[in-house]
Amino acid sequence: MQILSYMRRHRQTIFRSVLCIILFMLAGILIQWCIPSSSSFAFKGRLFYSGLALAFSLFLWNYSRFYIGAFCLYTIIFLSSSLMPILTGQHVQRAEVTAAYLIGSALFLFFTDLIYIGRHIRKKSLCRVLDGFLYVCLGTALLFPLLIWGYYAVSGHVLSATIVLTLFQTNGSESLAYLKSQNLSIWGGTFVALIFILIGLGSVVYRLKTPSIVYPKKIICVLSVLILAISGHAVVKATDYLPVRIATETKDALHQYKEYGKAKAQREARLQQLQGLKIASNGGIFVLVIGESETRDHMGAYGYDRDTTPWMSEEAQKPEAILFQNAYSNHTLTVPVLTYALSEKNQYNNVPLEKAYSLMEIAKAAGYDTFWISNQRKYGAWDTPVAEIASTAAHQAWLNERTGTHDLRSDYYDDVLIKALPDLTNEKNALIVIHLMGCHGSYADRYPEDWKHYSGKSDVIDKYDNAVRHNDYVLQQIYEKLKENPRFKGFIYFSDHGEDVEHNYGHEASKYTATMSHIPLFMAFSPDFQAERAQTVETLRSHENSYWTNDLLYDVMTDILGIQGVPGTDLNWNLALSQYSMTKDTLRTLHGKQALQ
Repeated sequence: MQILSYMRRHRQTIFRSVLCIILFMLAGILIQWCIPSSSSFAFKGRLFYSGLALAFSLFLWNYSRFYIGAFCLYTIIFLSSSLMPILTGQHVQRAEVTAAYLIGSALFLFFTDLIYIGRHIRKKSLCRVLDGFLYVCLGTALLFPLLIWGYYAVSGHVLSATIVLTLFQTNGSESLAYLKSQNLSIWGGTFVALIFILIGLGSVVYRLKTPSIVYPKKIICVLSVLILAISGHAVVKATDYLPVRIATETKDALHQYKEYGKAKAQREARLQQLQGLKIASNGGIFVLVIGESETRDHMGAYGYDRDTTPWMSEEAQKPEAILFQNAYSNHTLTVPVLTYALSEKNQYNNVPLEKAYSLMEIAKAAGYDTFWISNQRKYGAWDTPVAEIASTAAHQAWLNERTGTHDLRSDYYDDVLIKALPDLTNEKNALIVIHLMGCHGSYADRYPEDWKHYSGKSDVIDKYDNAVRHNDYVLQQIYEKLKENPRFKGFIYFSDHGEDVEHNYGHEASKYTATMSHIPLFMAFSPDFQAERAQTVETLRSHENSYWTNDLLYDVMTDILGIQGVPGTDLNWNLALSQYSMTKDTLRTLHGKQALQ
């Protein structure tokens, strides 16, 4: 009877609370229903509990229309950021949209509940400090969806973990080079718009009037604790929300890179235990040159309408050379590309990165003297495993000693690498890896003033083509110098990834176009190698038009080096074997996310 009497006295409050829960759940289900997805409806239980928290919160704020309006605005901003990928044609899961709906509402309820509690503190100075702090927290949380929208406004693409990883995987010069190529007025306008949105919403929350406590304090305390518990749980569980997912993926990738470096000693110990790891061929001196940001779409050797590669075009016609027509990068960023290309790890196996042997480790363990010569900036192994892979070489030369982000230049043009080539007079077996600055932006910084050769197209294309032409010259000089050595056997050149110059996209993965993955693959072998390994050369030549991604470099390089007992290789992935079976349909890029085009 007491319960019925209580319900009669407070029937309006109970009706409002039930209606609030129903409307919140219906809104969540309706939003999911509008999403074109085959996935099932998500988080139905959490929708109920979040609706319950909203009902409690509205009760405390006395059903203020101002509070309801602020809640709706805050939640819609979070929700809209999860729907934004639809604008770019991406598929959106219902779980992602529901997570955005829940985290937006939960954050608003969590912080406004604390604001409600804080405003009833008797000590006014403490009340004001706490109030201000909570406003900052409420506004800071809004940065997550606003940054998603901000990036879309300036780029037309969805922010992703790949883009965030760029901050960790490339140096400041590359980041500044990218910014230099952008429309700074759009960036500035977007930044100002974001600030105004934050200030506007902050002023709305600031104007919220806190109702006087007319209910027993025990009820207020219980409701406040329930609101904090339910909304806090919703925030913790919102792992499908786009910014949270980006942060998680970024954290996992950086952890994997860090673990790669820490596992170095373990890999070396396992290498020593391998049976039969040795040079089964006649060995010799091999050079692997890694290009940077060079797309074959701007190389004369591949049919481009400018003669940007006079040496390679001529060399490709000689019997000792092979120019592969359908080589692709496994990603569009240097670090993920080379992490796979120079190790056992690839897009098609399940080998954990930290356990993957590197090409340098295998070559060194088999008996090759190993050299790493780079005109790139050296980063710490905590930033990128490429430096860790390079550090396993017996001899290292990092010519570009610049650090930091104060400029976009390197100390030298790539032709300095020619002078840095080691004296190989007494070397019997050696693997030399040379990492070029190549055609990396800013393009005009990649060649001397007197190498300006092209004009007539856009300024950026002319500069890029000049960089490609200078890159060709550097390759020629490296090749000509090394092939004089009587132990020279092979020269292999590939680029880490391409560059979309026409659209000024660079190699940004979120703006992926096919030209970013179109790379050159060029090989040239000495007469001695052709005689010793005639079948290998013939097989490689037969695959001149085969499709290939550069994460399979480990397989073909260990074969060319003639190393026996190599772990992690697969006959179907080895371009030097007749069993090679990868096709355009089975190969991928962007680490498995994108089909070849």
